[in-house]
Amino acid sequence: MSPGRQRLQRPRLGALAAAAVAFVLLLVLATAKAGDPALYPARSGQAITIFLVDNGFHSDIAAPTAEIEAGGGALAQAARETSDQPWTLIGWGDARFYEASSPALSRVPDGLAALMGGRPTVVHLEGVWSRPDLVWTSGVRPIMLSRGGLAALLARAGRALILGPGGAPVMSPIHRDPGEAFFASGERFSLVHLCNHWTAELLHAAGLPVTPVLDTLPAGLALDLDLRAGG
Repeated sequence: MSPGRQRLQRPRLGALAAAAVAFVLLLVLATAKAGDPALYPARSGQAITIFLVDNGFHSDIAAPTAEIEAGGGALAQAARETSDQPWTLIGWGDARFYEASSPALSRVPDGLAALMGGRPTVVHLEGVWSRPDLVWTSGVRPIMLSRGGLAALLARAGRALILGPGGAPVMSPIHRDPGEAFFASGERFSLVHLCNHWTAELLHAAGLPVTPVLDTLPAGLALDLDLRAGG
């Protein structure tokens, strides 16, 4: 390739990169959702602590089990059927990938297939024996919510459940470990609605501002909270 041709192509590549960055920024701004000042931040002395828990690629909300049960409804019933531990992890995702117990690397092809959407999904609950920041040394972030914000978050999680006869949540027959359970969900998993987007939706229901493009991965969700929710 001649030097003259190289000089012509470099500016073209630079323009494409600049256009890609501009598109992503536009997408970030266009999809950003404002918070609800009536719910968040919590007033002084009235806050309830929940935790955002992640393992680097998947995130859950950890809430006091007593608060879940006090809220009633299908989510409370699901929590009672799952464990009697004082804290409960709440997560969501593609059923086939989420319920599998094989090594994560062996499930990569199936995870990529899940991005196409259209497969069954589940809400995952798991009991935790103590406050999450005392159980795990990393990937744990406290978030202070108002009582109304927590109620809205739990209601949003409950709406993800498919209800069977009598309004009961439908438990999956798959059980990986004691103290955890999967429940059928009616929400769609896809490339634009991943598990971390769902977690962000719960936080948004609680009044926090969120940015779905950033919330694709836990690190982005943490950055989003730092930038828009006061850390």
